[in-house]
Amino acid sequence: MTHSILPGRHHAHEGPGPVPRTGHVRHERTAPTATWAVPVIGGFVLGLYAVFLAHENGFGELQGWMLGLVAAVVSAGLGYLVVRNRDKMITEVRAASFGALFGVSMGFLRSLTRVSVLEASWIGLIFGVCMGLASYYVFYWHEH
Repeated sequence: MTHSILPGRHHAHEGPGPVPRTGHVRHERTAPTATWAVPVIGGFVLGLYAVFLAHENGFGELQGWMLGLVAAVVSAGLGYLVVRNRDKMITEVRAASFGALFGVSMGFLRSLTRVSVLEASWIGLIFGVCMGLASYYVFYWHEH
């Protein structure tokens, strides 16, 4: 590869316009598996933890399992949408979407411990902002 100031063929990026993303090369075989496996595992873990918290805080057996099932399905579905469409988003929106999903999940889990709505909201906001900033840092440095 030649540098853009050297004579000859110019392979480097030479001016304004979209800069191609660099980073990890996706293999055709592994990318689709990761697209659905990561959200499903995350939803499963969140659902089981929601069941545990529900049982510890006075929910009935059926209520706790139904709550965990709904939490798992909703979080896995939203996670799948975020992961599947991550390449279509700019860095800031992608980081905000991962932060929002994580923050809402943590706020929901905190709300199962019978705290006030304000405390659960604050916990969700703090976790969401931290995840959004960490995601932005990782995405930005892997792409530039």
